[in-house]
Amino acid sequence: MVVAKINSMPTENVSSLIRQITARLSAAGIEDAGIDARLLLRSAFGWSAVEQLAHLPDAPPWDHLATLEAMVLRRVDREPLQYITGRVEFFHRQFSVNKNVLIPRPETEQIVVQTVEFIREQKIRNPRVADICTGSGAIAISLALEIPASEVNATDISPHALTIAQQNANDLGAKLDLYEGNLLEPLSGQFDVIVSNPPYILSTAMPGLQAEVAREPILALDGGIDGLDVIRPLFKGISAMLKPNASAAYIEIDPPIEEAVMQLALATFPHTGISLLTDLAGLTRCISIERA
Repeated sequence: MVVAKINSMPTENVSSLIRQITARLSAAGIEDAGIDARLLLRSAFGWSAVEQLAHLPDAPPWDHLATLEAMVLRRVDREPLQYITGRVEFFHRQFSVNKNVLIPRPETEQIVVQTVEFIREQKIRNPRVADICTGSGAIAISLALEIPASEVNATDISPHALTIAQQNANDLGAKLDLYEGNLLEPLSGQFDVIVSNPPYILSTAMPGLQAEVAREPILALDGGIDGLDVIRPLFKGISAMLKPNASAAYIEIDPPIEEAVMQLALATFPHTGISLLTDLAGLTRCISIERA
């Protein structure tokens, strides 16, 4: 029955199959239907982009159509593409993801860039780095690979998320220590850099999230009534565990809470360089806390 849905329409070649899937996804309200159709097909058929291009005039591999149809149905149901393919690119590397972790996004790469630049500018030889609410481990693993001399510690309250993070670390050859627990509680000592992409979406905004985003873990999204339920204790922990000199913290935030986060940071980190960083679209995405 699954195969019939695709087979019921003419599929002379891969090109026409892509057009059919694109039309179905578009009808379901998916904006980038053409891109998603191509990515689903590549994943189902095990092709690279180059191989897909070469096979456009060819008949599709019929023995894989059932797999493709199942993936298309999941996408029509607005399941995130990354969960369906099980992969996402972050900082030029491929990470595994599933429904237990937040999907890493391009704007979060800013945290990696800021951290690497700060460590190099300060000439910190063997930096201690902590990634809080690590999820898939994308930030922590990227930092461990970009700065091989670093000691990277990562925490998450979800054991299921840590399983994915460990899998990604193994697959990418990253050395880091993973801890199950709330925020910085599992860690000890002080750190040169602390980073985090914590839950920060206003609870009142949760019902209006895009259908795909709403399928991601609520634990990784909902920041409470004012968006600061996790950020408040996070800042308190950072204040205690960030080294007093030549250290920094970079925390991802959401534009609607930027003023509240700034006020909280000024109160928590007096006599510290605090600034808001914007993404390429000019939206505030990160708060920078740097101790000279």
